Amino acid sequence: MMESAETALAPAAQTLTVRAPAPFTGKKIAVVGAGPAGMACAHRLAMLGNGVTVYEARSHERMQAAPLLMLEEEGAQQELERLTALGRVRIEHGCKLGEQVDLAALHLSHDAVFLGVGLAAGRVLSLTGDDAPGLLDAGRHLAAVHCTEDLLALPVPHRAIVIGAARGAVDMAARLKRLGAHDVTLVYRHGLEADGYEEQTARASYVRLRAWASPLEVLRDERGSVQGVRFEQTRLRDGRLVDTGGFTEIAAHAVFKAVGRAGGEHFQRDEAASRLSHEGDRVRVDPCLRTALPGIYAGGDCVAPGQGIAMALRHGALAAQTIHADLQS
Repeated sequence: MMESAETALAPAAQTLTVRAPAPFTGKKIAVVGAGPAGMACAHRLAMLGNGVTVYEARSHERMQAAPLLMLEEEGAQQELERLTALGRVRIEHGCKLGEQVDLAALHLSHDAVFLGVGLAAGRVLSLTGDDAPGLLDAGRHLAAVHCTEDLLALPVPHRAIVIGAARGAVDMAARLKRLGAHDVTLVYRHGLEADGYEEQTARASYVRLRAWASPLEVLRDERGSVQGVRFEQTRLRDGRLVDTGGFTEIAAHAVFKAVGRAGGEHFQRDEAASRLSHEGDRVRVDPCLRTALPGIYAGGDCVAPGQGIAMALRHGALAAQTIHADLQS
């Protein structure tokens, strides 16, 4: 299925050559999710003359603190900023699908809806103080690495903690060291994998390893920013992970969550979204990213999980082209 979407994408990505937005069509489209797919879709739709409202779960402050999303087309980032200033694109923060945002209501109040919510953010950690500046999602940081030509422009913490599970976490920790972080500690709730991959990779990258530690609390400085994390020591008892009552604190200027993805949570919370046709964790779409519900489109990780930022950006552009053509016809 996705091969067809990629084939259908090729001509669509080249259709937009005019850099001034087209006259307003009077159509209003809702975009759920301000990630790569959602913002690429919003940009293209607005350039084609449509009004777009983006519904994003993160606050404005959290979005500002996140790595900058770079759109693929030359000048697209500047165009998006101008379109936002003109009111062609609006971003509503604190709007999570299935909670503050209802898909059926969006469908009634807009001419079309694009779902770019991904599979979900990194799994939620049971951490006190998890709203502290400096607590980051590892996946979003990796996205910025892939989208940024000048890696020296990326902010790199002096001390960092990666709270992880399996290979994605150790790869993230090793990347931070290569980018210039002075001290990186990789922390696991459980023991290390038997194949030794984590230990070998960490040693080769000069990453500290700390196993059997469960995160409890983000420690803050006087400005409220991350200062470190307090962990409780763990162990296995009868095959179950339990706390031992011992505690340790590790200092850090940034903490990266690399504890896996939680598939389908957005759609389970929303009645209309749960009726979308699925293939496992993925939303089923046609080659032009239409879902089984008329007027509802989807792209990015929720359609092709793990395919990366470039694919999400192209999905957003293709979905916008499809939505615009469908509304005009």
